[in-house]
Amino acid sequence: MVSQNYLSLVGERADSPEVKQFFHKHQTSWSAVDIYNGRATTSASLELYDSALELEFVKCLSPKSEVTQQAKDFILSSISIANHNASDDQVIGNIVGPIRLASRFDDIAKVLGKDYEENRYQGTYCWRYDGVTVEIDYETTQERINYILLSSNSPEIVAIKEVEENLSDGVLSRDESEDLGIEPPDLPYEDEPVTLDYDNVPVVERQPSGRVGIIAIIFALIAALIFYDDVANQISQVL
Repeated sequence: MVSQNYLSLVGERADSPEVKQFFHKHQTSWSAVDIYNGRATTSASLELYDSALELEFVKCLSPKSEVTQQAKDFILSSISIANHNASDDQVIGNIVGPIRLASRFDDIAKVLGKDYEENRYQGTYCWRYDGVTVEIDYETTQERINYILLSSNSPEIVAIKEVEENLSDGVLSRDESEDLGIEPPDLPYEDEPVTLDYDNVPVVERQPSGRVGIIAIIFALIAALIFYDDVANQISQVL
């Protein structure tokens, strides 16, 4: 039976009793968490013991009107433990059951089981539990753990990651993303050339017209009508 040590924290809300107990154990609090905007969603991070222990949080998909930057808005998505030195291992303590950063692979397999996925190229081993993936980078030549990563695969975390990917691709509109309480990415403006339909149409020069002459005749007729009486009197006097 796997212990509910750090494994039980992954996927929990940041204001859950389990996470609060973790904060208390390591003499820290939510105020020490750094909040920042990731690729598309608001994320948070807490590093302890010279980055030997790091917690990653993501913002819940809640309506914007309810979103603040409080612990209740975030879910613990992953815990990563890097093996720097023995003193860090002593501070961190047991990670999953009796597994520590100083544990050997045989001890790990006894606790997590022999049903694991191995990536020989990366030197990693992966165990999957309900909603949690345990990934361990283990150097068999030196019998040493480089890091242990506990990450959540819960439906809520998966949904947040899908929204993050969609926002990064610009699929969701800005209004839709704001309704979810998340920050859309700042997409760079690109000026794309526009091809007009008549770019390749041959140009035909218009022949000069007699429009000026027609206008002159019209003005002459108007003037004749206005001064008709004067012109008639002049002609009668001449005759």
